[in-house]
Amino acid sequence: MEKSFGARLRGGISAASLTVFFAVSGVSGSLVALTVPAVAAISPTDATSISSSLTAAIQAANGNSQVIQAAIASATQAAIAQFGADAAASITSAVMGAAEAAGVSTTDVGAGLAQAATAVAAANPTAGQAIASTVANEGKGTEVSSFQSTSTSLGNTALASIAGSAPSATASTNSGGGSSGNSGGGATGGGGASSGGGGCLNPSCTTL
Repeated sequence: MEKSFGARLRGGISAASLTVFFAVSGVSGSLVALTVPAVAAISPTDATSISSSLTAAIQAANGNSQVIQAAIASATQAAIAQFGADAAASITSAVMGAAEAAGVSTTDVGAGLAQAATAVAAANPTAGQAIASTVANEGKGTEVSSFQSTSTSLGNTALASIAGSAPSATASTNSGGGSSGNSGGGATGGGGASSGGGGCLNPSCTTL
């Protein structure tokens, strides 16, 4: 093996991919290489900056749902443009947290993220899918269903399908699992209220 897994972590995870080697039970001496897309994390300072800007935009919207949804979409797209497509999942998690903390309805959060995902996916499908996956993993209340209905209305049923799929990874930097059965294994701390599924290391994890 060129590098141990620990050495790879200490040296930083490639933005292209992370190759994990593990022994296959029952197959003596055999190793399998599994390539998992890497997820770039944004710093706490960057997350705070995203949160502050979005919170100000939400407050300026004075409760107008369409304006709030547009602000969420704009903040997500702007952050991805600034920090890179590899950070899309971490950015989505930060946007969700900020919007929820500002008292935005889960319906508006889901719709705003769907608008962002659809726009981003037009140029970078992988980044759009990362947004949808984060909604699947961390979505609360009607965030998931709102994301699905909005992305479908915008012509991207693939994103709607991803958002409704079983959780596999998360970019959350908060503790505790998702609150709904659809969210499964959430951030560090445990699974959703009705679906189980363990927690994982942030900023990303993959269930095998």
